[in-house]
Amino acid sequence: MNWGKGIVIGMATFMTFIIVLVVGLMMNRVDLESEDYYKREINYQQEITAQENANKLESKIEIISNAEFLVVKVPEGEFKKIELHLSRPNDQKMDKLFKIEGTKSFLINKKELEKGLYTVELSYMVDNKPCLQKESVTI
Repeated sequence: MNWGKGIVIGMATFMTFIIVLVVGLMMNRVDLESEDYYKREINYQQEITAQENANKLESKIEIISNAEFLVVKVPEGEFKKIELHLSRPNDQKMDKLFKIEGTKSFLINKKELEKGLYTVELSYMVDNKPCLQKESVTI
């Protein structure tokens, strides 16, 4: 075998590797964190202020994860417009939004949720101030 054949075989092997790599990477689905990413970026200071408002509260809404349920406990007080947003970082189709009204204890059955990591965003109003709590929960 001479140098020419070796170079051609090496180039063909490398090009095949690159083509397989590109096709494999293009088959993977990639989701954005949210569809309205740029809109949320503009309002990020409001989100920071809402988190600070929630941290200043003496009694906050609790999110408890037990074996069967994800429990949201609302303490006594002026909590209004409570929304719970469960989002999956790797699959936007599994995101869920719950509006909590008229109860002090809200249950979400874990059997209804796919196993994995969820980002929990809990937004509400207290004394006409927006509040936001964020945490991660593994189901």
